Amino acid sequence: MAPSKVTLTPLDYELPKTPKGVMDAWMPRLQAVAVVTALLAGVEAQLLGSLPDRVEHPPASDTALRFFAYTGLLLNLGATLSAILLLIAVASLPTTARQIYMSCSHSYPRKIFHNHSHHINELNNRMLEGHGETYILRAFGIARGWSFLLRHCVFCFMAGCICVFLHLSIGLWLSESTLVAAIIMPSAVFGFVPPFIAFLFYMNSPPCRECAEERYVTSVSLPTCEI
Repeated sequence: MAPSKVTLTPLDYELPKTPKGVMDAWMPRLQAVAVVTALLAGVEAQLLGSLPDRVEHPPASDTALRFFAYTGLLLNLGATLSAILLLIAVASLPTTARQIYMSCSHSYPRKIFHNHSHHINELNNRMLEGHGETYILRAFGIARGWSFLLRHCVFCFMAGCICVFLHLSIGLWLSESTLVAAIIMPSAVFGFVPPFIAFLFYMNSPPCRECAEERYVTSVSLPTCEI
């Protein structure tokens, strides 16, 4: 039976270990993104001040340079704003979970704080099924816009980095000799492409070779149905 409001102790409520660990893990991540994107926006703002004056019929290279300069600035500012809002959402999680604990008798904060084994097992099963950090944060009251803001932050961060690199590359070709630009361009490509590929394909944890072999052996040994 759910505890009545008389038995609630909001001053004693604390986040369980797992959601608190997730919250503590997200704080430095978001702080780093906010700082880096703000620095990139500052770099773009300084580079904008060095752009040549507009001419009546600008060449395509000048148009591309200005496009990537302004786009990089705006995207990095957008990523900074999203990171700050995500930080606010994560920092507010203990207060939000406490409010849910007091107001909703069906919530995980209420049930787990009062050691309802059914809901604890249910949450454990969710983790075993592959639900990750976002599910835990949602269960304890993270802001509804968390997933949207997180995708927006990552997209603006990566797209803003691309624009910064393209802005610098185009500016390099326009301001330096062809020989100097040709020598320096491989450094720009090597500095950006490997991290971008790693972000897209290699940010997950490495698989266990023994588990993969066990699954393979199990799949091979399963009997096949004869038609």
